[in-house]
Amino acid sequence: MTDYADEQANEIEALQSIYPTEFEEISQSPWRFIIAVLPEAQDDLEEDEKCSARLKFSLGETYPDEVAEFSVDSPENLDDDECAEMMKELEEEATANAGMVMVFTLVSAAQEYLNRQQDARKQRRLDEEKARIEAERKKAEAPQFFGTPVTVESFIEWRAKFQAEMGAGRATKQVDPSKRKLSGKELFDRDASLSQSDIQLLEFDDDDLPEEQPSATSTSSADAGATGGDVDVDESLFEDLDDLSLDVDLE
Repeated sequence: MTDYADEQANEIEALQSIYPTEFEEISQSPWRFIIAVLPEAQDDLEEDEKCSARLKFSLGETYPDEVAEFSVDSPENLDDDECAEMMKELEEEATANAGMVMVFTLVSAAQEYLNRQQDARKQRRLDEEKARIEAERKKAEAPQFFGTPVTVESFIEWRAKFQAEMGAGRATKQVDPSKRKLSGKELFDRDASLSQSDIQLLEFDDDDLPEEQPSATSTSSADAGATGGDVDVDESLFEDLDDLSLDVDLE
């Protein structure tokens, strides 16, 4: 026969050793007590991201064959939905451990839930900060990529300014009539003799060309060929021909 009182006393002693400052005894018959559940400490958490709770336990006469009764007490920075969610997880854990001592297991499950809540809040803050920085970056870069948005009013204003600038530009480019280059038609209108010069070129005859006079070089060359005159030769250029070795195969 199971000695439930002795088994409960042993578990209480172990819990007081594990949670020396967190364990608070309410009564011994039946055993009723509170254990403060604190998540893992993190230095980089904001105050509104931290959370904690206390679990109130009551052990029945036949515990651990019967499931321990428990509830969430004095939650800090936990709303009703989060408390209900944690209770659901603890109830599932208690059912899975029926017939065994379970207080330590339930406290550990509650601590794990609080850790997840703190991590989620911290990550949410970091994501929001990252999104804010990204939004500021895009806002700063937007004028470089997109420029000024065009509306009907801004387009009308731009066109009026553009047309005014174009009109001013044309005014500054006006050429002084006295310095303007005349066209071919205007030149002919001013001087009719220009047309006569072209006509004279068209009517020019080969007979009007002057007779070509023979040059002095051509005359002297012709005379030399006609008379067959002698040519002076420098014989000293051929004095050493006997010393030359000519390998010519004469067949």
